[in-house]
Amino acid sequence: MADVCHKHDMNCQHPNLNQHGHLQVGHCRTTNIFHKKLGISFLDCLKECMVTSICKGINYRSHWPLCDIVGLSEDFTPETDCVYTDISEWSKSIAGKCRDHTCHGVEKCVFDGKRQKCVTAYGPIPKDCSDHIGKKSGVYTIYPNQHTRMSVFCDMDYEDGGWTIVQRRFDGSESFDRDWDAYKSGFGKPSGEYWIGNDNLHAILSERKFKVRFILVDVDGNSVYAEYSNFYIGNEESNYALNISDYSGTAGDGAIDFTGTSLNGMMFSTKDRDNDLKEGSCAIQKCSGWWHRECTYGNINATAAREVTTAESVVTTDAAVTTAAASRVIVVDPPPTGGYI
Repeated sequence: MADVCHKHDMNCQHPNLNQHGHLQVGHCRTTNIFHKKLGISFLDCLKECMVTSICKGINYRSHWPLCDIVGLSEDFTPETDCVYTDISEWSKSIAGKCRDHTCHGVEKCVFDGKRQKCVTAYGPIPKDCSDHIGKKSGVYTIYPNQHTRMSVFCDMDYEDGGWTIVQRRFDGSESFDRDWDAYKSGFGKPSGEYWIGNDNLHAILSERKFKVRFILVDVDGNSVYAEYSNFYIGNEESNYALNISDYSGTAGDGAIDFTGTSLNGMMFSTKDRDNDLKEGSCAIQKCSGWWHRECTYGNINATAAREVTTAESVVTTDAAVTTAAASRVIVVDPPPTGGYI
C-alpha cells in the first residue's frame, strides 16, 4: 500500500480489510474515465468506485492526489506515479452501507442516514469551460486530456457563457515580459491577470475545434473584439506554431504584421528565443512573448496599455486609433456543434 498511500495517511497504509486487490503500479487506464476527484485518499477513491455502478476500477495518483473513476477498459498506458486496480478484487466492506447496492446505469449509491438511494452519478469530465455551462463565472479545474489538468477562469456571463480565458489583463499587476519557460508553463493567477501557458493551450486546442476572440476595453469602458473561427497552436516541438484565420469583429484584424501579412504559420517568440522573421528580436522590442512576424501589428501581450500606443496593443477600431486598451482578454469557446476557444 506504500505505493499509493501518502506517508502520513495511516488509515490507508494499514487498512482493516479482509481482501486486498492487486495494484498495477506505474500504469493507468486511459479510456472510459467517467469522473475525476481531487484531494481524496486512496481508500476514499476505492469507496467512490464501489458505490458507482459503472465503475470497474480506479486510477490513483498519490502525489496530486487524484482519483479516476474508470469504466470497462482494456488499455494500459505506462505512467510514472500512477496506480490502477480492479475494484472486483477488493472487499465490498469498503462501500459501507452501500456494499450491496442495486444501482445501475450511471447511478451511484448514497446513504442518507436511514436508507440507500440511487442518484445520478456524474456529468461529463470538463475538458474546457464549455463543459461548465450553467455555473457561475469563476476559477475551475479542467482536464483537456488524460495527463493534463489546469485551473482556468471560466466566463459564464459573456454572451452565452462557456468561454475559457487564455489571457487576461486589466490592472498591469502582472508582467508579460517573460522568457520561454514562463510562457510555456503559464504565469499569474486565473483569478487575476494571467497567461494560461502554451503547453496548456495546445492541450485544450488538441481536443476539439475552437474559435478565439480577443476582447479589448478602453479606459472609458468601450469594448471591441476580433474573432477568428480557425485557431490552433502546435506543441513545443513546433515552437507552438500558430494556425489562425477567418477574422470577424469590430476591432480590426490584429493577427498581422506591419506589412499586413497574416501571422498564420508563425512560431512563438520570447526575449530568449527569437523565432520571428525580422533582423533583431521583436519580442525584445515589444516586451512580450507572441507570434511575432516582422514585427506584429497587434500585440495583446505588450506592456500595460497606458504605456503603449494603440498599434502596440491588439486590434483597435479603425476609428479610434489614438486610444490604448485598458483591458485585454483572450477567450476560447467551442462552436455549438464542435468547439471554439
